[in-house]
Formats: sequence, C-alpha cells, structure tokens
Amino acid sequence: MNFFQNNIYKELNLILILLLFIIIIFINNHNDKYNDQTNIPELLYYNNQKIQVFTSSAKCRETLYFSPEYREFNDSIKIKKINLKDKNYFITFYETDHVYNQHLKSLEKHGLIRSYYQFGKNNLIISPIKENPLILNKSNIYALDKYQKVYRYLNAPLVFQKDSLYSSYATMKNIFFEDFNYMPETYIYPEQKNIIYNKFKNYKLNLSNLWLVKPTNKYGGHDINIFDSLKNIKLKEFIITKYIKNVNLIKDKKYDLRLYVLITGLKPLRIYFYKEGLVRIASEKYSLNSSSIENKFMHLTNMCVNTKNKNYIRPNSSNEYNSNLWNILMYKTFLKQNNIEWDDIREKIKDIIIKSIISVYQNLTEENEKYKLSDQNFYEILGFDILINDKFNPILCEINYVPEMFLSNNLDTKIKSNLFIDTLNLIGIIPYSRKKEKSLVNKYKLTNEVNDNVNNALCELARPRGDFELIFPSRNTITRYNKYFINNTEENMKFWEYITSLS
Repeated sequence: MNFFQNNIYKELNLILILLLFIIIIFINNHNDKYNDQTNIPELLYYNNQKIQVFTSSAKCRETLYFSPEYREFNDSIKIKKINLKDKNYFITFYETDHVYNQHLKSLEKHGLIRSYYQFGKNNLIISPIKENPLILNKSNIYALDKYQKVYRYLNAPLVFQKDSLYSSYATMKNIFFEDFNYMPETYIYPEQKNIIYNKFKNYKLNLSNLWLVKPTNKYGGHDINIFDSLKNIKLKEFIITKYIKNVNLIKDKKYDLRLYVLITGLKPLRIYFYKEGLVRIASEKYSLNSSSIENKFMHLTNMCVNTKNKNYIRPNSSNEYNSNLWNILMYKTFLKQNNIEWDDIREKIKDIIIKSIISVYQNLTEENEKYKLSDQNFYEILGFDILINDKFNPILCEINYVPEMFLSNNLDTKIKSNLFIDTLNLIGIIPYSRKKEKSLVNKYKLTNEVNDNVNNALCELARPRGDFELIFPSRNTITRYNKYFINNTEENMKFWEYITSLS
C-alpha cells in the first residue's frame, strides 16, 4: 500500500470516528430530552387535561372512565372529573395498529393525548411491541412500566394462527375426546405432510366430500379456496379443513357470527364475552353444485370479500333486515321465527370460547414469562368466527387475534365503538405519575407476585363492564373447566378460591 492510499484510509477512519461520536451525542441528547418530562412533545398539547376516573374501593387504584357514546350513562357508576394540573400525570396513548384508526377521536375526546414517542411512557399502547426490538433493554427485558397497558400478548399472533389453534385443539381432543368436538376435521402442512399425501394423493373434487385450503397466517378470506388436488396448492404453509355443508341459512344465504372476547389477564385467567356481535351474511344464495363451487360470494361470509359484490347490501335504518350485516338482536328475532332460543346457542358458544382459550393457555403465557413481563400490562381482544349448522349447533372456524375494527356503517359503529370503550373501562388505564411513582390517589407498585396479581383481578371485578359478561371464572365454570388446565398456576387457584367463596 503506497503513502497516498495510506493517508486516504486514515482520513476515512477519522471521518467514521467523528460520525460515530456525533451519533452518540445525538442519542444521549435525545434520551435526556425524553427523560426530562417538561420537554417532551406531548406537552405541546397539554392544557389542564380533563379526564374522568372511577374507583371501586380504597384498596383499588383509580382508573380512567370512558362514557359510551351509544349507551345511556349508568348513574350507579361513581365517577369524578379531574383536571390534571400536575404535568407528571398527563395521560398519553400510542397507536400504529390500523384496526383502531377510527377510534382515536374517541380517545382524544376523553382527554388522552396522542404520543409522538413510539416506545415512550404511554399509558395505552395499541401496537404489536414484539415487532419492535427498540423496547428491549440490555437485559433482553421489555421496558414496560407499571402503569402501561398494551394491546396483544406477545405470543398471540402465533398461538391463534390457524395451524397452531387447531394443533392445540387436537392435543386436547386426544385427552378429552368427547368434550372437544367443535372444530371441523383439519390437517396441517408441512407438519402432517405424510398424512396429507396419503389421504389426498388420489383426491378428485367431490361435492359430497368437500375440503377447503386455507393459508395459516392470513385473514379476511384471502387465498381460501376449495381443495381440488395437492398439485394445485401454491402455498408453503396451509391447512386442509373439512368444508361444513350442512349450515343454517338466512334467506337461503350462508352466514357466520363474529363474536368478541376479551382476555384481561392470564395469571389469573379472566375471559369476558361481549353480548353484541355481527352476523355476516353472504351476498349470493347458497348452492352446492359444480358451477358455483368457486363462487366466493356464496361460500365465504367475510365482509371484505362480499362488499366487492354488486349484490352486497349495506345496512341502514330502512333496509336493515334486507342487508348482509345484522347484529345479534336482529339474529334473535330470526331464531325465534324458527322456534330457537339464542340463549341456548350462546351457552354452547361460551363453552367453545372457554375451551379454546384454555387449550392455548400454556402457549399464550410462555413469551410473557420468557421476558419476565407482568401479566397486568397486557390485554387481548379476540374475534371468534362461528358457523351455525342446520341443527343450530355452533362450529368454530377460526379466532382472529386482530379482529377488524373499521367503522364502515352505522351498525358497525355502534357495536365496535361500545366494544372499544367497554374494553378500556374494564382493563383499567391508570393515571400515573412518572416521577412520583404513584397513581392520582393510591400508591401503586406493580410486581409479579401472586398476591399482587390476584388483588388486581379482584379490583377488576368491580369495574364497569358495559356489555361484557365474565364467563370464566365463575362458581359454575370453575367446577366444569378446571380439569382442562394441565399446568395450573397459583394465581388461578387463589382467585378461584375467592370466587367460589362468594355467596
């Protein structure tokens, strides 16, 4: 290497060192600015932030209260309005998940400030944090604080994926054969490659023996097709599932139910079922013949599929029963015309929900335990897709860990807006001081200790539930479902002991 080249390399090294030094200074200054609560950008919008809070007792921390827009206020709920004069207590939310875009105005209306910081000290985070490594600290632990609420458990995308869900179901079915009979026969590729090949190698499309091919990690009806032969499948990962032909129909059209479930904690486990939901009706009359077998408007009920059909009718006040989207109240009327009680079907659906969540319970908790995360930081809204067969028995199609939340019509808006508000009231968002490490009134220190988790669950029972019903645990469901917990937790046992002691 000659002298000239040597000098160039030295100059390049000096430039690189200088750039690195500038980056380090920038990061430190950025962190200092972030740590100084008086300089963060959110305070540009801070002006005596007005919020409402609810508290059930002196033993429970105060949490935010959001009044529903589409339901009358319950006078029995004791709330108080607070103007936050201390900037330590300002309340922020961060949102990237598109499913909630149209709910942001609701949060702002209730006094929350939208945050600039993706991983700042936000009270509410509606974003999949596992996809963002910046929130991990040097010890590989997620840097969540005691007052923060995060939508979605770390392991949820994997656990509720079509293949994983059926695998968990099949495991439980092998142990409790008679009790787990609410999903269609299904095979998973590539895990069951040899079984699939032996079963379907000579298969030809047969209307009396129909199967569906579904991708494992897509939703909204994307890439779902009638199975005709293995060679025509282009997917690398998929399931082949038995097509349910004997379905109940509404005006000669196939339909399914989109029902909402809220998990507020795993240790101890609490499952809430939302009383309202959607009835999604296909936009073409149902038929099983060779000419219509590929018609997705006939065989799929997904709204994002059927809204593309010219025959799809959006709901409004003048045509609600002629539309392709109903609510549960309308569905009850339809059932009564067939001398069927919704409450009977609902009880069977609740059974499916509880068994399904217990079947994935261990897998759902693994990631949180791996990163030593508190159970109290997380919550999960799930969308259960249920088919009703011609004997009015429910069948689970899939569970959506990110149920679509767009507000595309009046019926959609009323149901999903109330669902969102009821969820926020129930999970308990904490007005918490970053500097003083306490909530507005009561001191609150979050730990992973058993008693702390159980006490948090007990306080949750006293919060406003709106249209949510606690379906597990209760005195009856503990007795009925405790045998399905293969590895139970101390938190569950203590919480159940309290529940069963209630008169």
